[in-house]
Parts: sequence; structure tokens; C-alpha cells
Amino acid sequence: MTVINSDLKTVYESLVRPEHKIIDYNTRFSGITRQQMHGVKTTLRDVQAVLLSMFCDRTILIGHSLESDFIALKVRVCLQLFNVKLCGQRELEFR
Repeated sequence: MTVINSDLKTVYESLVRPEHKIIDYNTRFSGITRQQMHGVKTTLRDVQAVLLSMFCDRTILIGHSLESDFIALKVRVCLQLFNVKLCGQRELEFR
């Protein structure tokens, strides 16, 4: 889990120990290795507490698939979502 501020500075970063044993790290896609997870003690509940203390009703969250992220974090939030599709010049010519 990584959170950055408007200056693109990391303000929180942590690996999260899952509840169940990791069967496949899927390192090719996740970038996470067995060695990186060795000794990680941070739980989902720990991350939830940190994030909820960092965010308020005026916090602006920008990211890809935030709704899915909050589902994975098991955090219920009221999100005002803006879906933006960026099109290439060629795609715009056909509209």
C-alpha cells in the first residue's frame, strides 16, 4: 500500500501480511517476492487504521480503480467518482 501527496512524495508505504498463506506471489505481475514478505507484520487492520486517520471528507483521492482498492481494503467510503477516458488523437477523429 502506498500513498503519495500532491507533491508526489510518499507519505505512507507498507507491505501487508495477508490473513492466509501466500500460495503464489505472482511476482511477474505483483513485483512482490517471498523475500520481501519475510517478516512483514503489518495487517489489513493496521493499514485501515492508518488510512482512515489520514483521510477526511475533503481528501481528494486519485488513482486507478479506487473502488476496487477500497473493496480489497474492506473500507466503506462515500466516493464521488469521476470516470475519465483519455483518448488518442486517432480515436478522437472517429467520434
